Amino acid sequence: MTVIYSALHLLVDGMCALAMFGRLLPGGDRGLSILVYNFCAFALQMPLGVALDALCVGKKGREADFPFLFVLAGVLCTVGGAFLHPAVLGIGNALFHVGGGVGTIREDDREGWQGRGLGVFVAPGALGLYLGTILGRGGSWQIWAFGTGLLMALLCAGAICGWKAHRFGMLGRKAHRFEVSGGEGGTGRSPGSGAGESGRKADWRAEAPSSKSNPQRTEKRAAGNAGQGIRNIAIAAVCCMLVVILRSYVGMAVAFPWKSGFRAGLLAVLMVVGGKVAGGFASARYGLRKSTVVSLGLAGICYLCSAAMPSGLAALFLFNMTMPITLYWLARSMPRMPGFAFGLLTFALFLGFLPTYFGVAAAVDGPVLGCAGSVLSMLLLTAGRAAERGEIGLIL
Repeated sequence: MTVIYSALHLLVDGMCALAMFGRLLPGGDRGLSILVYNFCAFALQMPLGVALDALCVGKKGREADFPFLFVLAGVLCTVGGAFLHPAVLGIGNALFHVGGGVGTIREDDREGWQGRGLGVFVAPGALGLYLGTILGRGGSWQIWAFGTGLLMALLCAGAICGWKAHRFGMLGRKAHRFEVSGGEGGTGRSPGSGAGESGRKADWRAEAPSSKSNPQRTEKRAAGNAGQGIRNIAIAAVCCMLVVILRSYVGMAVAFPWKSGFRAGLLAVLMVVGGKVAGGFASARYGLRKSTVVSLGLAGICYLCSAAMPSGLAALFLFNMTMPITLYWLARSMPRMPGFAFGLLTFALFLGFLPTYFGVAAAVDGPVLGCAGSVLSMLLLTAGRAAERGEIGLIL
């Protein structure tokens, strides 16, 4: 499903840009419409993610159902919002991203991709926004919206088929396990297991607490583990949020003198897309810390020389590699709350958008700002990971 969700990501973001620049912005209050859309599309993902996590509680074996329904609802709201209001359009975008993001997080974990799937899912959105903006401003947005909507409908049909195949596969595996166990009146043995009764007694003894263990010591250990888990979640949340705010702000505030015209803009967007995909694969191959230090360290150097097109393109590629890294780290820190983890980071994107929207000028030039943002992001991620492992002290 990750491949289908990724293709839909491109089309949903493309439809949003088409509608905003082709119909909604020219016919209304431009500034207010942009603010309303971005609030609904990014900030609302956090409460929607919490709602999705709550719906999935106790639904073992059906964790993929509710994210898929969110994706379908998001596609429908996006298409409807294109003809209604920026708020409806933004809510559709938020529903899709939360559903597709949580679905991808679960599949990535289930398949052991170690963040590769997250990079593939988050990457196409930037390309969709760029193409949708260009086509929306160029006129005849209705024709492009019709074609985009048709492709979205075809992909949704394919997603429904994939979802049904997954559901039937799950039912088939459950039926197979039921038959192997002998049904309701079976022996309860599984292939390769020992005698039923003695095996069950051995399992019971293994699970039962030792009579010689100290209950107070056990309770203290459990409380310590719970406290450490909360501390790790807090470290990951704070560090990842700050990094995403920086990434959003730097992406909005830094301008490149060579980035004019369709060709240069397309190359820049492709570097952003490629960097997000590469970040997921690099962190899976080399680890989060090494990938973070190398990508952001080189990004800081490239930003200083970003007035030249090759260095600027390299800076965009390297700087955006951290997007799947932060998402993977936070999702792993709170495995029972993938919707909240995804929404928390998109809320951080909205916070990073606000200074530029309200006209707050940067205190330094673009190259220096890009370099500073890269270095600060690197320090936050490396220090956060070290504190999580207990290698350094960090007060939260």
